[in-house]
Amino acid sequence: MENKITKFLAHEKRVAVMCLDTTALVEEIRKIHDLTPTTTAVLGRVATVSSMMAHLNLKETSDNLTIQIKGNGPIGTIVSICELEDLRTATIKVYADENKLELPLKENGKIDVGGAVGNYGFLNVIRQNDITNAKYNGIIPLVSGEIAEDFTEFFAKSEQKPTALALGVLVDKNGVKRAGGYIINPLPDATEEDITKIEQAIANSKPISTMLDENLSLEEIAKIVTGDENIEVLKENLQVKYKCNCSKDKFERGIRSLGKDEIQTILEEDGKIDTECNFCHKKYHFSKEELEFLIGDCPIC
Repeated sequence: MENKITKFLAHEKRVAVMCLDTTALVEEIRKIHDLTPTTTAVLGRVATVSSMMAHLNLKETSDNLTIQIKGNGPIGTIVSICELEDLRTATIKVYADENKLELPLKENGKIDVGGAVGNYGFLNVIRQNDITNAKYNGIIPLVSGEIAEDFTEFFAKSEQKPTALALGVLVDKNGVKRAGGYIINPLPDATEEDITKIEQAIANSKPISTMLDENLSLEEIAKIVTGDENIEVLKENLQVKYKCNCSKDKFERGIRSLGKDEIQTILEEDGKIDTECNFCHKKYHFSKEELEFLIGDCPIC
Protein backbone atom coordinates (compact mmCIF):
# COMPACT_ATOMS: atom_id res chain seq x y z
CA MET A 1 0.00 0.00 0.00
CA GLU A 2 1.33 3.45 -0.94
CA ASN A 3 0.83 6.74 0.84
CA LYS A 4 -1.40 9.09 -1.15
CA ILE A 5 -1.70 12.87 -0.90
CA THR A 6 -3.85 15.03 -3.17
CA LYS A 7 -4.64 18.75 -3.16
CA PHE A 8 -8.02 19.99 -4.42
CA LEU A 9 -9.92 23.21 -4.97
CA ALA A 10 -13.61 23.31 -4.06
CA HIS A 11 -16.51 25.73 -4.35
CA GLU A 12 -15.31 27.32 -7.56
CA LYS A 13 -11.69 27.60 -6.35
CA ARG A 14 -12.61 29.48 -3.19
CA VAL A 15 -11.61 26.65 -0.84
CA ALA A 16 -8.34 24.69 -0.65
CA VAL A 17 -8.45 21.03 0.43
CA MET A 18 -5.80 18.40 1.04
CA CYS A 19 -6.63 14.73 1.67
CA LEU A 20 -4.12 12.14 2.80
CA ASP A 21 -3.92 8.38 3.09
CA THR A 22 -0.90 7.77 5.35
CA THR A 23 -1.61 4.13 6.21
CA ALA A 24 1.74 2.86 4.92
CA LEU A 25 3.67 5.63 6.68
CA VAL A 26 2.01 5.07 10.04
CA GLU A 27 2.47 1.29 9.82
CA GLU A 28 6.18 1.83 9.11
CA ILE A 29 6.41 4.12 12.14
CA ARG A 30 4.64 1.50 14.26
CA LYS A 31 7.21 -1.11 13.24
CA ILE A 32 10.25 1.15 13.64
CA HIS A 33 9.32 2.13 17.20
CA ASP A 34 7.47 -1.09 18.13
CA LEU A 35 4.48 1.00 19.21
CA THR A 36 1.44 0.03 21.23
CA PRO A 37 -2.06 0.79 19.90
CA THR A 38 -2.16 3.97 22.01
CA THR A 39 1.19 5.32 20.83
CA THR A 40 0.43 4.24 17.26
CA ALA A 41 -2.67 6.44 17.33
CA VAL A 42 -0.74 9.38 18.80
CA LEU A 43 2.30 9.25 16.52
CA GLY A 44 0.11 8.37 13.55
CA ARG A 45 -1.88 11.56 13.99
CA VAL A 46 1.28 13.61 14.48
CA ALA A 47 2.90 12.05 11.39
CA THR A 48 -0.20 12.75 9.29
CA VAL A 49 -0.51 16.40 10.28
CA SER A 50 3.26 16.78 9.82
CA SER A 51 2.85 15.45 6.28
CA MET A 52 0.13 18.03 5.67
CA MET A 53 2.28 20.86 6.95
CA ALA A 54 5.31 19.74 4.95
CA HIS A 55 3.32 19.97 1.73
CA LEU A 56 1.69 23.23 2.78
CA ASN A 57 4.58 25.15 4.32
CA LEU A 58 7.82 23.87 2.83
CA LYS A 59 8.69 25.35 -0.56
CA GLU A 60 12.38 24.45 -1.06
CA THR A 61 14.58 21.45 -0.28
CA SER A 62 16.56 23.67 2.12
CA ASP A 63 13.40 24.21 4.22
CA ASN A 64 12.65 22.08 7.27
CA LEU A 65 9.91 21.93 9.86
CA THR A 66 10.18 20.80 13.48
CA ILE A 67 7.06 20.10 15.53
CA GLN A 68 7.30 19.72 19.30
CA ILE A 69 4.38 18.65 21.48
CA LYS A 70 4.89 18.65 25.22
CA GLY A 71 1.84 17.87 27.33
CA ASN A 72 1.28 16.73 30.88
CA GLY A 73 0.30 13.23 29.74
CA PRO A 74 2.40 10.08 30.23
CA ILE A 75 3.66 9.88 26.63
CA GLY A 76 6.01 12.79 27.33
CA THR A 77 7.52 14.91 24.58
CA ILE A 78 6.74 14.22 20.92
CA VAL A 79 9.04 15.49 18.18
CA SER A 80 8.50 15.40 14.42
CA ILE A 81 10.93 16.72 11.79
CA CYS A 82 9.95 17.21 8.15
CA GLU A 83 11.96 18.10 5.05
CA LEU A 84 11.47 18.10 1.29
CA GLU A 85 13.36 15.50 -0.71
CA ASP A 86 12.01 17.13 -3.85
CA LEU A 87 9.01 19.31 -4.62
CA ARG A 88 6.64 16.33 -4.62
CA THR A 89 8.10 14.22 -1.80
CA ALA A 90 8.23 15.11 1.88
CA THR A 91 10.26 13.14 4.41
CA ILE A 92 9.42 12.77 8.08
CA LYS A 93 10.87 11.29 11.23
CA VAL A 94 9.08 11.20 14.58
CA TYR A 95 9.43 9.88 18.12
CA ALA A 96 7.86 10.05 21.55
CA ASP A 97 9.49 9.68 24.96
CA GLU A 98 7.32 6.71 25.96
CA ASN A 99 6.71 4.42 22.97
CA LYS A 100 5.46 1.53 25.12
CA LEU A 101 2.64 3.47 26.80
CA GLU A 102 -0.77 1.78 26.64
CA LEU A 103 -3.96 3.26 28.12
CA PRO A 104 -7.46 1.77 28.51
CA LEU A 105 -9.94 2.67 25.79
CA LYS A 106 -12.31 5.55 26.46
CA GLU A 107 -15.97 4.87 27.25
CA ASN A 108 -16.86 5.31 23.56
CA GLY A 109 -14.38 2.59 22.61
CA LYS A 110 -11.86 5.01 21.10
CA ILE A 111 -8.13 5.16 21.83
CA ASP A 112 -7.38 7.77 24.50
CA VAL A 113 -5.04 10.04 22.53
CA GLY A 114 -5.82 13.07 24.67
CA GLY A 115 -5.14 11.11 27.84
CA ALA A 116 -1.76 10.04 26.50
CA VAL A 117 -0.69 13.54 25.40
CA GLY A 118 -2.42 15.57 28.12
CA ASN A 119 -4.39 18.80 27.82
CA TYR A 120 -1.89 21.10 29.52
CA GLY A 121 1.34 22.02 27.77
CA PHE A 122 2.37 23.49 24.43
CA LEU A 123 2.55 22.90 20.69
CA ASN A 124 5.58 24.48 19.05
CA VAL A 125 6.20 24.69 15.28
CA ILE A 126 9.61 25.82 14.02
CA ARG A 127 10.08 26.43 10.30
CA GLN A 128 13.50 27.38 8.99
CA ASN A 129 15.68 27.49 5.88
CA ASP A 130 19.21 26.13 6.20
CA ILE A 131 20.60 28.43 3.51
CA THR A 132 19.00 31.78 4.34
CA ASN A 133 18.69 31.09 8.10
CA ALA A 134 15.16 32.50 7.90
CA LYS A 135 13.18 31.17 10.87
CA TYR A 136 9.57 31.13 12.02
CA ASN A 137 8.53 29.97 15.47
CA GLY A 138 4.87 29.57 16.46
CA ILE A 139 3.81 28.29 19.88
CA ILE A 140 0.39 27.84 21.45
CA PRO A 141 -0.99 26.14 24.57
CA LEU A 142 -2.47 22.69 24.00
CA VAL A 143 -6.25 22.62 23.66
CA SER A 144 -7.08 18.96 24.25
CA GLY A 145 -4.10 16.78 23.36
CA GLU A 146 -6.21 15.14 20.64
CA ILE A 147 -3.79 16.60 18.03
CA ALA A 148 -6.36 17.66 15.40
CA GLU A 149 -8.00 20.19 17.74
CA ASP A 150 -4.60 21.48 18.80
CA PHE A 151 -3.42 22.07 15.23
CA THR A 152 -6.75 23.66 14.30
CA GLU A 153 -6.09 26.14 17.09
CA PHE A 154 -2.51 26.60 15.90
CA PHE A 155 -3.63 27.55 12.39
CA ALA A 156 -6.21 29.94 13.80
CA LYS A 157 -3.93 31.63 16.35
CA SER A 158 -0.43 31.50 14.88
CA GLU A 159 -1.19 31.65 11.16
CA GLN A 160 -4.59 33.40 11.22
CA LYS A 161 -6.08 30.71 8.97
CA PRO A 162 -9.60 29.37 9.61
CA THR A 163 -9.11 25.64 9.22
CA ALA A 164 -11.09 22.41 9.37
CA LEU A 165 -8.77 19.53 10.22
CA ALA A 166 -9.40 15.82 10.76
CA LEU A 167 -6.96 13.03 11.64
CA GLY A 168 -7.59 9.35 12.18
CA VAL A 169 -5.74 6.10 12.85
CA LEU A 170 -7.58 2.79 12.81
CA VAL A 171 -5.67 -0.01 14.55
CA ASP A 172 -6.44 -3.71 14.69
CA LYS A 173 -4.57 -6.79 15.96
CA ASN A 174 -2.38 -6.84 12.86
CA GLY A 175 -1.27 -3.22 13.08
CA VAL A 176 -2.45 -0.09 11.27
CA LYS A 177 -5.57 -0.79 9.29
CA ARG A 178 -6.05 2.73 7.92
CA ALA A 179 -4.66 6.18 8.71
CA GLY A 180 -5.08 9.59 7.14
CA GLY A 181 -6.58 13.02 7.38
CA TYR A 182 -7.82 16.09 5.61
CA ILE A 183 -7.37 19.83 5.96
CA ILE A 184 -9.72 22.47 4.55
CA ASN A 185 -8.77 26.15 4.25
CA PRO A 186 -11.27 28.73 2.95
CA LEU A 187 -9.42 31.18 0.71
CA PRO A 188 -9.91 34.97 1.06
CA ASP A 189 -12.79 35.05 -1.45
CA ALA A 190 -14.72 32.18 0.22
CA THR A 191 -18.31 33.10 1.06
CA GLU A 192 -20.29 32.50 4.22
CA GLU A 193 -22.41 30.09 2.18
CA ASP A 194 -19.28 28.09 1.29
CA ILE A 195 -18.27 27.85 4.93
CA THR A 196 -21.77 26.84 6.03
CA LYS A 197 -21.86 24.06 3.42
CA ILE A 198 -18.49 22.76 4.60
CA GLU A 199 -19.53 22.81 8.25
CA GLN A 200 -22.71 20.87 7.45
CA ALA A 201 -20.83 18.41 5.24
CA ILE A 202 -18.24 17.67 7.93
CA ALA A 203 -20.96 17.25 10.58
CA ASN A 204 -22.68 14.65 8.39
CA SER A 205 -19.53 12.79 7.33
CA LYS A 206 -17.95 9.72 8.89
CA PRO A 207 -14.50 9.76 10.55
CA ILE A 208 -11.65 9.94 8.03
CA SER A 209 -10.28 6.52 9.05
CA THR A 210 -13.73 4.98 8.48
CA MET A 211 -14.04 6.52 5.02
CA LEU A 212 -10.58 5.22 4.11
CA ASP A 213 -11.47 1.79 5.50
CA GLU A 214 -14.54 1.81 3.22
CA ASN A 215 -12.07 2.24 0.33
CA LEU A 216 -13.31 5.69 -0.63
CA SER A 217 -10.83 7.53 -2.85
CA LEU A 218 -9.30 10.80 -1.73
CA GLU A 219 -11.39 12.59 -4.33
CA GLU A 220 -14.57 11.00 -3.00
CA ILE A 221 -13.60 12.01 0.54
CA ALA A 222 -12.90 15.59 -0.59
CA LYS A 223 -16.35 15.79 -2.16
CA ILE A 224 -18.00 14.47 1.00
CA VAL A 225 -16.27 16.79 3.49
CA THR A 226 -16.67 19.93 1.36
CA GLY A 227 -20.21 19.26 0.15
CA ASP A 228 -19.03 20.01 -3.39
CA GLU A 229 -19.43 17.43 -6.16
CA ASN A 230 -17.46 19.59 -8.59
CA ILE A 231 -14.07 19.74 -6.93
CA GLU A 232 -10.95 20.28 -9.00
CA VAL A 233 -7.74 18.27 -8.60
CA LEU A 234 -4.90 20.74 -8.05
CA LYS A 235 -1.95 18.42 -7.35
CA GLU A 236 -1.91 14.65 -7.06
CA ASN A 237 0.64 11.90 -6.53
CA LEU A 238 2.31 13.87 -3.73
CA GLN A 239 4.32 11.62 -1.44
CA VAL A 240 5.62 11.31 2.09
CA LYS A 241 8.09 8.77 3.43
CA TYR A 242 9.93 8.02 6.63
CA LYS A 243 13.60 8.98 6.53
CA CYS A 244 16.19 9.34 9.27
CA ASN A 245 19.53 10.92 8.36
CA CYS A 246 21.38 10.18 11.58
CA SER A 247 25.08 9.33 11.43
CA LYS A 248 28.00 8.60 13.71
CA ASP A 249 29.48 11.99 12.79
CA LYS A 250 26.37 13.76 14.14
CA PHE A 251 26.55 11.85 17.41
CA GLU A 252 30.27 12.61 17.61
CA ARG A 253 29.50 16.33 17.39
CA GLY A 254 27.06 15.89 20.26
CA ILE A 255 29.72 14.18 22.37
CA ARG A 256 32.25 16.90 21.56
CA SER A 257 29.78 19.48 22.85
CA LEU A 258 30.02 17.89 26.30
CA GLY A 259 33.54 19.27 26.67
CA LYS A 260 36.80 17.69 27.78
CA ASP A 261 35.99 17.34 31.49
CA GLU A 262 32.68 15.55 30.93
CA ILE A 263 34.16 13.21 28.31
CA GLN A 264 37.09 12.47 30.67
CA THR A 265 34.64 11.61 33.46
CA ILE A 266 32.78 9.21 31.15
CA LEU A 267 36.09 7.62 30.15
CA GLU A 268 37.06 7.05 33.77
CA GLU A 269 33.64 5.68 34.78
CA ASP A 270 32.58 3.68 31.72
CA GLY A 271 35.42 3.66 29.23
CA LYS A 272 32.97 3.99 26.31
CA ILE A 273 29.74 5.62 25.13
CA ASP A 274 26.85 3.77 23.52
CA THR A 275 24.27 5.98 21.82
CA GLU A 276 20.95 5.31 20.10
CA CYS A 277 18.98 7.46 17.65
CA ASN A 278 15.52 8.35 18.95
CA PHE A 279 14.08 8.42 15.43
CA CYS A 280 15.30 5.08 13.99
CA HIS A 281 16.95 3.29 16.96
CA LYS A 282 20.24 2.81 15.15
CA LYS A 283 23.05 2.40 17.67
CA TYR A 284 26.50 4.02 17.58
CA HIS A 285 29.42 2.85 19.74
CA PHE A 286 32.31 5.07 20.77
CA SER A 287 35.29 3.13 22.14
CA LYS A 288 37.88 4.25 24.70
CA GLU A 289 40.29 5.05 21.89
CA GLU A 290 37.73 7.16 20.04
CA LEU A 291 36.89 9.12 23.18
CA GLU A 292 40.56 9.73 23.92
CA PHE A 293 40.95 11.06 20.37
CA LEU A 294 37.95 13.36 20.85
CA ILE A 295 39.51 14.82 24.00
CA GLY A 296 42.73 15.52 22.14
CA ASP A 297 40.91 16.95 19.13
CA CYS A 298 38.03 18.74 20.89
CA PRO A 299 37.77 22.31 19.51
CA ILE A 300 35.98 23.64 22.59
CA CYS A 301 38.24 22.08 25.21
